[in-house]
Amino acid sequence: MARTSKTRFAILGMLMAEPMTGYRLREAIAESIGHFWQESFGQLYPTLRELEQQKLVVSDRKSATGRRRIQYAITDAGRQALRAWLESDPESFASNRSELLLQLFFGRHAGPGVIRGRLERHRTGLLAARDEYRAFERLVLDDGAIDQPYWLATVRHGLAMVDASLAWVDQTIADLGPEEQGEER
Repeated sequence: MARTSKTRFAILGMLMAEPMTGYRLREAIAESIGHFWQESFGQLYPTLRELEQQKLVVSDRKSATGRRRIQYAITDAGRQALRAWLESDPESFASNRSELLLQLFFGRHAGPGVIRGRLERHRTGLLAARDEYRAFERLVLDDGAIDQPYWLATVRHGLAMVDASLAWVDQTIADLGPEEQGEER
């Protein structure tokens, strides 16, 4: 079964907070759901146009300081579409593509120490991600927004995934042992 794009629901959900321009929408996605939901920003404006054609959002064209700005707001039909999607089961939960795991799977054919180095660099990235999630968690805790329990759930999922990945990296490095040379055997 082919998966369908969920960009429309990311946009509708973000517009529940307030009307936004496409540029502000892009920023808001990056600052919030961007921690767990990657959007193709090349799809943002075409999707906004589709949502407007479907009457799920409305646009307000304004001129500010000589620049034409288009601000989008969700409609009642858009709220209903978002609610219907929220009541449906997700098509997928986990990503099915990891270049790191692909490289690890064929790691026996790598040069000496390549896989160990890759895993150690991955660990460094995970530690940075954990720090970022913790900072984001503090922001959400300080915010006190009505959405706080939902936002905390997503941030804490990110923290749990990072912690699990750190444990996996440490175990994998230990399993490879000091003799991991990456040579064909």
